[in-house]
Amino acid sequence: MSKPSIDHVRPDELTLLLDGVFRVERAVMRIGNQRLMPWRMTLSTYAAMRIIETQPSLSLTQLSRRAYVRPQTMTRIVSNLQQRGFVERTTHPDSDRTMALTLTDDGVAALREMDAEVLKIDDTFDRALNGDERAELTRMLRAAAAMIESDLREFEG
Repeated sequence: MSKPSIDHVRPDELTLLLDGVFRVERAVMRIGNQRLMPWRMTLSTYAAMRIIETQPSLSLTQLSRRAYVRPQTMTRIVSNLQQRGFVERTTHPDSDRTMALTLTDDGVAALREMDAEVLKIDDTFDRALNGDERAELTRMLRAAAAMIESDLREFEG
């Protein structure tokens, strides 16, 4: 399958698309970080806690990929969460060399409190887009991300 020519996309259209994507990403991160400030958390830290809650057997590298941060950043996030008593590291049931991360009771309680604030971002999306528009935008963004990630793997590989 041949790729479409760049001639099909005008530079100003691409600029507007990229501007929109970047603006949404930055705005969501900024409002998320503001909403989580009372807990001294960032949206990335919150995302890590949500992932740990549902997938406690992930390695730090896998966790960093799912939270879209570098492994070094995830190491700092997990250390901070552990110091605050929100996460504990235990030996993974399948391997003595792998650590499993689990939320403590305090971590689960903090996560539930933060959920209410983060869900306000969802309410904003609901005001901006009706249900069908939102579903279609989600589908299109995920499809575009998958294609770009595929291109990136080809480029790196």
